[in-house]
Amino acid sequence: MKTLISLSLCLSLSLFAVARTVKPAQILAVAAKSDQKKSAGEKADGKTLLDDANKALAAMIKAARADNGLDPKTPKNKPFWQSTQLIAKNLKIAKTGLNAKSNDFFKGVTGARQSEEQMKVDWELTDSKNKEVIENGKKLGHAIALLRTDFSKEAARKKKGGDLTAKEDAEFDKIKAQQKELLAKISKLDVDAKKDKALEKGLREMKKQAEHIVKEPVTLDTYIATLYLLDVQIGLIRGYEYYVDKSWRGDYLVLVDWVHTYETSYYEWESSVSYDWALVDTTIDIDHSEDVTVSESVSEEEINSEEAYAEHESFDMSEAEEQEVAAEEDTDKEVASADDDSMEDASDDEAEDLSDADNGNDEGADDNGGDDDGGGDDGGDDGGDDGGD
Repeated sequence: MKTLISLSLCLSLSLFAVARTVKPAQILAVAAKSDQKKSAGEKADGKTLLDDANKALAAMIKAARADNGLDPKTPKNKPFWQSTQLIAKNLKIAKTGLNAKSNDFFKGVTGARQSEEQMKVDWELTDSKNKEVIENGKKLGHAIALLRTDFSKEAARKKKGGDLTAKEDAEFDKIKAQQKELLAKISKLDVDAKKDKALEKGLREMKKQAEHIVKEPVTLDTYIATLYLLDVQIGLIRGYEYYVDKSWRGDYLVLVDWVHTYETSYYEWESSVSYDWALVDTTIDIDHSEDVTVSESVSEEEINSEEAYAEHESFDMSEAEEQEVAAEEDTDKEVASADDDSMEDASDDEAEDLSDADNGNDEGADDNGGDDDGGGDDGGDDGGDDGGD
């Protein structure tokens, strides 16, 4: 009986070890929007998704403009309107690029994806609970994310498969080195951010992403997933800029400067890669959690009107307004703890949870690898001794 128990224990430990090795793959699947989706019965091609994004953007802007609490003249609302403006401009670039079949399509979608992540952060500053804005903001995010992960040059490269080219390998190494530099910059900001829970949370997420990228194995899938993850990281860096107090804003701007360095390198890569434009006409399944359909009726005229407003209205902030927003955010508990009023999806939380689990397991594997082996030996010894007895 004891021998049977020992064998069962060994088997359990083996299964646990296998489960641990699955974690990074799970994270990769979330970050790269795995092809294994639960279809909601909806399909869309590139043009349709771009139209869906524009419609969701217009519906979001319309709802926000009707809400006095989101008045664009109020300083704490301006960051949200600025990032919304960036989304509108980038989607316009993407639309022009799609019609011309030029690289502007990819540049616009990438810019919109980064700006949408920035908007999620800036939205928290408003303290708004406007459900229409939140709902349409999520649908906007879904449409942009699908464009990015299914109709990009990265998606085409992933579909092609194979090993990384020498150039891609070198670029991945460069990205990993840049992330190590970013980690050093973030560490210098940690002390200043201690009094600001929301900003501390943002820096922690940036750090987590950087650490994840640095330790990624060098494969095609992880390379593509990293390029997608960098969109999120860039959006976070830009969004949290408005949370920084004047006394150390200069230190934080080092992160913003890093973004410019990476983007220059990325767009050079994107411009050098060819693309089969027939891929834009292929349809993909829409996952049940990636709803892009706006429930209300929005006419073409309204879409054009709302986008024109977002694109051409001035949402500039004075230095005094920036200081006011950062100071107010320091003491605003809702900004740091907002969940119900967030534009984040459950899938975003799932990715974060998986990343946390992955980090914990990796640390455990690194620190306790010898102990795990020792545990296995003990089990074997006990089993042997008991059997002998």
